[in-house]
Amino acid sequence: MSSQNVTSPFPLPPEFYKRYTDENLDKLKRIKEHGIEAFTNAGDTLPQDFDIFDLEPPKPITKGFYRMFDESWPVVDRMCTLEETNLQQLYPKGEIALELKKLNNSVVFNFVELLDILVKDPDRGPDKCEQIKLLLINMKFLLNEYRPHQARETLQLIMKEQIEQRKLATKEIQKRCNELTQTLANLKNSWKNLDVVKMELDDTENSESADIVPESNLF
Repeated sequence: MSSQNVTSPFPLPPEFYKRYTDENLDKLKRIKEHGIEAFTNAGDTLPQDFDIFDLEPPKPITKGFYRMFDESWPVVDRMCTLEETNLQQLYPKGEIALELKKLNNSVVFNFVELLDILVKDPDRGPDKCEQIKLLLINMKFLLNEYRPHQARETLQLIMKEQIEQRKLATKEIQKRCNELTQTLANLKNSWKNLDVVKMELDDTENSESADIVPESNLF
C-alpha cells in the first residue's frame, strides 16, 4: 500500500479499495458458503497480495476516538471535558450561572489589562490574549453544559405548540361539523316545506276536478 498524508483535511481514498472487484467479492462469497477447502479443491486461486477475508467490513468500534477530516471525534457521542482537550479548567464544579458571571468578569478585567499592556508593553500582548482565549473557552464549555436543558425546553415548547395547533384544528373541525349539521337541518326543513306545498297543490287540483261537470251529463 502506498503511503498517504493521513493528516490531510480531504485525503485520497485508501489504495485497498481496488481490491473490491467483482471477481474478488465473488470468491469471498463462495468461500463463506462452501469453505476454503472446497474453494481450493475446485481449482480456484486466492489473491497473493492480501488476505481474502480482509474484504469483509470491520466490526464497528465501540470506544475510544476516530479521526475524520483531520479531527478527533469520540465514538460515543458526548461532550469532551477540558482535560480531554488538554486545556486548563478555571472553574470548580458548582452553579453554572454563578461561574459564568465570574468568568465574564474575568474576561472584562483581562481585556482592560490587555489595553493597558498594549500601551505600556506590547510584547506581553500575545500572552494576555492567550489568557483571554482560555477564559472564553471555559465559558464556552460551561455554556455547553446547558445544552441538555436547552434541548428539554425546546422539546417542551415544540410539544406545546403542537398541542395548541391540534386544539385549534379540533375547534375548526367542530365548527365545520356544526355548520354542516345546520345546513343539513335547513335542507331538511326546506324539503318538508316543499312537501307541504305539493300536498296543498294536489288538494287544490283534486277539488277543482270534482267541481267540473262532464258535458255528457248536461243532456
